[in-house]
Amino acid sequence: MLKVLVCGAINWDRTLFVDRLPNPGQEIRVNRIASEPGGKGANTAVAAARILDKNSVATIGMLGMDDLAEMHLRILQNEGVHTGLILRSDKVLSGQAYVVVDKEGEDMILTYQAANLAISQDFVQSCEVLAAIEESSIIVVIDPPLDVAASLIINGKSRGKTVVWSPSLLTNYGFSILEQYMRNVDYLILNQQEAISLTSINDGIQACTKISTIVTGKVVVTLGHDGCVLCSSGKGRIIPSPQLSLYGLNVVSTVGAGDTLTGAFAAFKEKGFEDVRALYLANIAAALKTTRVETRGSPTYDEIQRYARDENSS
Repeated sequence: MLKVLVCGAINWDRTLFVDRLPNPGQEIRVNRIASEPGGKGANTAVAAARILDKNSVATIGMLGMDDLAEMHLRILQNEGVHTGLILRSDKVLSGQAYVVVDKEGEDMILTYQAANLAISQDFVQSCEVLAAIEESSIIVVIDPPLDVAASLIINGKSRGKTVVWSPSLLTNYGFSILEQYMRNVDYLILNQQEAISLTSINDGIQACTKISTIVTGKVVVTLGHDGCVLCSSGKGRIIPSPQLSLYGLNVVSTVGAGDTLTGAFAAFKEKGFEDVRALYLANIAAALKTTRVETRGSPTYDEIQRYARDENSS
C-alpha cells in the first residue's frame, strides 16, 4: 500500500573528490571520480523506502529515453520504490548533476535539470497521480517546476494529506512568490542558506523563526552538523545531530544529507512519531549519510534505531 508520495528531480551524479573547492578561475587536482544515481526527489524517496516497507513509497518524475533512465528505473525498483509515476520523453535527456566534494565533506553542485523540467501540471491532474495522492498519507514535494509543485501542494492539502515541501532551487523565486504555497503545507523544510535567502536574515535560526510567524504550518531549517531547528508561531526548538566522533566516524560527503533528512522525516511521521522525535531520528539518518561517499548513502531503519539507542544511553 502506498504511504509516501515524493515528487522531485531524478539525476545522475558525477562526483569529483578534491582536497579543497576551487576559487573562480583556479584549476584543482581531482583525486577520484564517482558516477552514481542522485536527484533530490529520488534520493528522498530512497531514504524513506529504506525505513518503510517496500513499495510503500512512490516517486513522480521525468526521465529521458536514454541508458541513464534505464539504470535509474532498475535501481529505484531494487530499492522498493514504486516507479509507475515516472514519465519518459524522447525529446529530452535525463537530468545530470556535477558535484565537487572537498576533504571536509563540503560540496558545490551544478545541476543540468533537462527532463526534470519537462514534467507538466497536466500530469499532476491525471487520474493516475490523483489516485496516488488519494492513497498516500504524506505528500513530499521538492523541486519540480513551480506550477507542478503548486498543483501537488493544493491537491494534497484539499484531500487532507500531510504535505511536506522542501523547495530547494525554487527558493530562487523569492518569498513573495512562494508564500501563497507555503501557507498550504504542513511542514516547510529549508537548509540554512535557503532560509537566509528568503528572509535576508543572516542567521538560520532567526530566519526559521521569522518564516514561522508568516506561514500556518511548521518550519524546519537544517543547520549542518548542528542539526536542525523546528519553528512554529515564532517559537523554535533546536534538535541536535549525533556526535559522529564518539563512534569513530568522520564526515566524507554532505551531498544528499538534506534529502536523507527529508525522506527520513516523512517516513517517521508516517510511522506515527511526533515532530521532535521524527526529526531527532531524521538527524541521525542524515548524519550517518555524511559518513558515506554515496549520494544515496541513507541508512536503514535498523541502523538508525541502533544509533538512537546508543545516543539515549550516553
